[in-house]
Amino acid sequence: MKIAVYFPRKKVDLFFEGAMLEHQIVKACKAQDITVTQKVSKDVDIANFINLNAKSTLAIKSAIGLSIPTLMWMFWANNDNQSRIIELTKDGREYIPLSRLDIINMMDGVVVPTNEARIMLRKLGVKIPAFILPGAVGVSRLSEIKSGKVDIFRRYFRIDEEQKYTISVMNVRAKKELEDLNTLASILPDYNFYAFVSAGAKFLDRVRLRAMNKMTAKNLIVSELVPEDVYRSGLAGASYFIDLGAEKMNVMTLYEAMYLKIPLIVSKKMVFSEIINDTRAFVVNDYNGAVYVIRNNLASDSLVEKAYQYTQKVTQDSFSESIITLFTNIYSR
Repeated sequence: MKIAVYFPRKKVDLFFEGAMLEHQIVKACKAQDITVTQKVSKDVDIANFINLNAKSTLAIKSAIGLSIPTLMWMFWANNDNQSRIIELTKDGREYIPLSRLDIINMMDGVVVPTNEARIMLRKLGVKIPAFILPGAVGVSRLSEIKSGKVDIFRRYFRIDEEQKYTISVMNVRAKKELEDLNTLASILPDYNFYAFVSAGAKFLDRVRLRAMNKMTAKNLIVSELVPEDVYRSGLAGASYFIDLGAEKMNVMTLYEAMYLKIPLIVSKKMVFSEIINDTRAFVVNDYNGAVYVIRNNLASDSLVEKAYQYTQKVTQDSFSESIITLFTNIYSR
């Protein structure tokens, strides 16, 4: 069996959600001595796609023309500007642009992390089969960072050991999420709030990113993506991981916070209850709920432990096994 994992992106882009997913798929295949390629050619048995940019669209059409089964991975990395597929309307509703939807419905299947995601895709107009594979976090690098003696994050941002802070990740288009985070930062000046934003190489995206940092509270630090060791070091020492977005969760980054036992403050709009509920996180309606949690320093030992235990059920080994089972079943048809 030969598997293609096609995810074209610029080499200068930092490792983020799409690349994390790509790494997991490739690792699963290599552990089973399955040949993996980044190109679509006639000897490929299954072609996997993580984004729908112009190059991926051409590759999907090529694979279909060669009668190669094609899979689109969704709800894994939508924060990542390189792999964003689902968009939001001005009133906060999720949708898939028609040009992308047409391409998806030409494919053989979609791979999603939960049954709720599968149901949601139906409402968004996706008609092809959806395969459910609960995701998992790659723990080896995180374990190294947890046991490290040097706090790379504090050195990188030049903050002292006593400074409390939170971590958020978002896409450059997440305007409402950033506004809510800015309000939160204004109300809670004792904390630093770090928002890591995935922006494209387009001039307008770069302008948006610079404007975000200039127009927010001093204790809200809006930054482009930082090197993965810096980010994960920061995540390991954060008081909270916050996602106040309206879009359904992207599990690649969320699982890391759960594994590191960082308390989660998440918007009710963004959760898949199969993964996150009020026994594993502080689920809030808006930023006011987040203010209440942080201001009162609410106890979270039970929440973080249950969130961590969830990551022990959906391990990297089980995720890899599910990936190979899926590929084997498709290959055997």
